[in-house]
Amino acid sequence: MKHSTSSIAILAMAACTLWASPAAMAGTAAWRCGNTYSDQPCPDGKPLALQDERDAARKREADRTTREAQAAGDRLEGERRRQEKAVAGGQATLIDSRPAAPKPEAESVKKKKKGRKESDFFSAHDPVATAKKKAEKAEKAGRRSAEKS
Repeated sequence: MKHSTSSIAILAMAACTLWASPAAMAGTAAWRCGNTYSDQPCPDGKPLALQDERDAARKREADRTTREAQAAGDRLEGERRRQEKAVAGGQATLIDSRPAAPKPEAESVKKKKKGRKESDFFSAHDPVATAKKKAEKAEKAGRRSAEKS
């Protein structure tokens, strides 16, 4: 009876090996189909070579680096949770959307122009147009003074 059980086990392992080989091969194949990648062949698709050509030392180093990064991430997450828990026990935080109050400016630093109100907004002016208007205004004033005399 023991002999037949071992032969059944060998047969089962052989069958699994035969069925696993195509599945393993299908999982490692990839095709580039235009601008996309697929695990299924496509028309005008190009098969890609996906063999990992690193040696065992480089693979171990990459795995070690990944484990270190994961451990650092876990430590940072724990630290963040402890900080959040400590803050949550305190008072509620006020979130104010109003702008901060402006600081009072010294009078000596900023002198206001006499007779002219300072506007609350910025206004751009064309210097050429402004010069033309001033020239026209001066010319008009000169004509009026000439007419009065």
